[in-house]
Amino acid sequence: MQYQTKINYAPSRHAALDSLAKVDPAQYSRSRNFLDGAVTGLSPWITHGYTNVREATQLLVQKYRLSFEDKLIFEFAWREFFKHVHTELGDGILRDVRRPVWPGRYNNQLPDDIEEGRTGIAAIDAGIALLYETGYLHNHVRMWIASYVVHIRKVHWKVGADWMYSHLLDGDLASNHLSWQWVAGTFSHKPYVFNADNVHKYAPRWDCTGTSIDTDYESLDSIARSKRDLGRERNAPPVGVARPACTGFQMDLLSEPLKRKLVDLRQPVGVEASCTLLDQFKTVKLIHPWDLKACFDVAKEGVLRVGLIDCAFHEVHPWSEQRWAFVLGAMETGCDQVWIVDTRQASHNVAILARFTKTEVRIELRETLNPGYATVTKCLPAKWLREEKLLPNPLRFQQSFSRFYKEATTMAGSLEEALHEHALAD
Repeated sequence: MQYQTKINYAPSRHAALDSLAKVDPAQYSRSRNFLDGAVTGLSPWITHGYTNVREATQLLVQKYRLSFEDKLIFEFAWREFFKHVHTELGDGILRDVRRPVWPGRYNNQLPDDIEEGRTGIAAIDAGIALLYETGYLHNHVRMWIASYVVHIRKVHWKVGADWMYSHLLDGDLASNHLSWQWVAGTFSHKPYVFNADNVHKYAPRWDCTGTSIDTDYESLDSIARSKRDLGRERNAPPVGVARPACTGFQMDLLSEPLKRKLVDLRQPVGVEASCTLLDQFKTVKLIHPWDLKACFDVAKEGVLRVGLIDCAFHEVHPWSEQRWAFVLGAMETGCDQVWIVDTRQASHNVAILARFTKTEVRIELRETLNPGYATVTKCLPAKWLREEKLLPNPLRFQQSFSRFYKEATTMAGSLEEALHEHALAD
């Protein structure tokens, strides 16, 4: 049942760069749609900032002649397109962008057989097992699962998106939730459906003949636009896989070395302790979970590197244990302290802001769109650092990727100019 190569997603920058060094853009372009194809596997490291699209492109152009016409660069740009949409819509990415293709009421709970990977459809069950085991899925499998959940089983796309996000090492709110909306038809003009022939082409070992998806696209499109919930297969297995627990931030997630670095700013004693320490430093570099490259930068005199965890975000968007390990492992390696905040504590955060403002230390934080973290300046007087991007952001909102890519690449001129322009900006 296994397809994807098991990548060791170690929480280290060396592992990210080593994986990047193995990328072959030509092989990627030829085989990326197949489950045993030469996909890069870089997305977990990119999502959490061990590297980024711009740096990956810079390193690749040193070995290969690449342009905006190359499939790899085209696919890299999807990540920046989703951020473009997130910037425009904000929390609107978590709601229907367009009207659903079916006007009825979708289920607000994931059926047990889907959650446990025992639907009786090999592509779905094997994909769910891989998700839980590795925290990573080929894009085709993500789309198949999303299509099955929404259109065949009539579960609301956000229920499925939240579930998958919790387990993905590369889970990005914009990329994940807007992709589910694209499949659902609420961020596109039609529902995405797949059938057994499609699975056979790209993952032939997952035999789906004789199942509910073993039919033509016209029939599947009709099902997507109706209230029919086809349910699990009649010959589905009675036992599946156990879903790993997903949690918000908890103290028992921390290793002993990391516990010794912990400062809880939700408590007045933590605020006073940290402010007293700041007298010894000129700069505090705050490192949130999407900027982990900073954990591996060369330490500078007078700079305190501090990991930042916002409990408010993670209560709404919990993570699996392996994703927490992927993030906290980097903070353990490269942070002098880890500060815990809760951006929901309005009155307490006003007091924190006032206390930290009295210090003369400069607090820096890489910009992010993730809720809670994006409003951390309500409790800490942080200066935002510009996010590193490959493409310029179009001046007007572009809801389609093709329009976004055309305008952004026209603004850039060429790939070389885009990289050079950003280098000058830095």
